Amino acid sequence: MPRSYGQFCSLARALDVVGERWTLLVIRDLLGGPKRYKDLVQSLSGIGTNLLANRLKELEAAGLVKHTTLPPPASVKAYDLTKRGRALEPAVVALADWGLSLLDAPREDDHWLPQWNAIAFKARFDPEAAKGVREIYAFVVDGYPHYVVVDDGTVETFEGVAPQAVFTLMADRESFLSVIEGEQTFEDAIGVGDMILEGDVEAFARCGRIFER
Repeated sequence: MPRSYGQFCSLARALDVVGERWTLLVIRDLLGGPKRYKDLVQSLSGIGTNLLANRLKELEAAGLVKHTTLPPPASVKAYDLTKRGRALEPAVVALADWGLSLLDAPREDDHWLPQWNAIAFKARFDPEAAKGVREIYAFVVDGYPHYVVVDDGTVETFEGVAPQAVFTLMADRESFLSVIEGEQTFEDAIGVGDMILEGDVEAFARCGRIFER
């Protein structure tokens, strides 16, 4: 049972529910869609299976997480966010945006997955730059397909193969992280063959402006 701050304050009450270590990272992963238990174990490297099980039970008791079944062909049990749990997305994105200034070079033992791009895209999104733009941008990073839908100043992210994307960027883990770390630009990585860009080059440049924050 999580400890309470014992304060009659909405922030304190929120932290009573989501302020424990790892809890917001569980929420982050489930914002991308339903996940099997083993998927969460893989993503949340270092959490320990007992602690993860406890966090999921606490979130379920708080009405933020529910059990579900993945559609065929998987048809296996998974965890998903409830409507109340999904309402945490703006707070998670705002915190990720605040944390951008804390990102420098990864530590030697840092874990990273391309699935986390979903939150990164939303944290870096510039709605003003996206006004009037209606496009789908596709990415395959380390074999993981995902895409971004920009619709006149709004953004949504999805797992899987994109329908009618204006471009697809393909990269391995090392080349993608080299850009995130500032060692090279996307254009440089494409130019030397570290990444492959298929599709509309102008749309790719526009994507860069929309997510350059």
